[in-house]
Amino acid sequence: MKTHRLGLVSYLNTSPFRYGLRELGHTDWINDVPGKLLALLEAEAVEAAVLPSFDALEHPEYPVLPGICIASYGEALSVKLFSRVPLRQATTVALDASSHTSAALTRIILTHQGCNPSFITMPPGLAAMLAAADAALLIGDPCMRAEGAGLLVSDLGEEWLRLTGLPFVFAVWAARPGADYAALTSLLTRAKEIGLASVAQVAAEEAARTGLPRQECLVYLRDHMRYDLDRSTLTGLEHFRQLAVEQGLIPDAGPVRFVESGA
Repeated sequence: MKTHRLGLVSYLNTSPFRYGLRELGHTDWINDVPGKLLALLEAEAVEAAVLPSFDALEHPEYPVLPGICIASYGEALSVKLFSRVPLRQATTVALDASSHTSAALTRIILTHQGCNPSFITMPPGLAAMLAAADAALLIGDPCMRAEGAGLLVSDLGEEWLRLTGLPFVFAVWAARPGADYAALTSLLTRAKEIGLASVAQVAAEEAARTGLPRQECLVYLRDHMRYDLDRSTLTGLEHFRQLAVEQGLIPDAGPVRFVESGA
């Protein structure tokens, strides 16, 4: 079987793909935080990567593979704002340097809540971030491990649903131009299916890796994450694009561009 070098997010949310790829005997991948995966595509270090949806919309030269994504409908559990004050009173917000999509989502949600703070970007670390700002955005495994006692905590997946009534797409699979799109789509779709069919086993393995409780991993993967890029998630993605364009966060490059049909 031909292998394809892939870029995966190093967080719990991509574990169904990792598990499925491993079961298929396909282990040629690089793990990194979301904010660094675009650089892997740009350097041609990988053929396809889990690309933050913000980066995919900003860089249509990397076409999106159909049918697969990382999304939530409501609570995401792994993308949260932690605040020392009510958000409308926040004057500074520290953004997780690992994030592009969630940073843009934070700006959109705060704008719609009538909050206009200044933003700083920092490595993930709640104590340090809140020492420098009124509120802090954390994503991924660090967010799930963060202790929010005594703080005001807002789940951005839930806030997006409240604002729009739509699911939110945090990441898509995007490919390098000229890659074998059909083979990549088939491989990753099958990996997703295998991972989700074995989600209890995936959760047990991820609990051992992350130190998070097994049941928490299971509930997260089974009940909160969505992996199908279907009509509803595409609608949510397009709405995010429109709001990001309206706020000047990305240029208007049009809706997400998929790989060429039949490629």
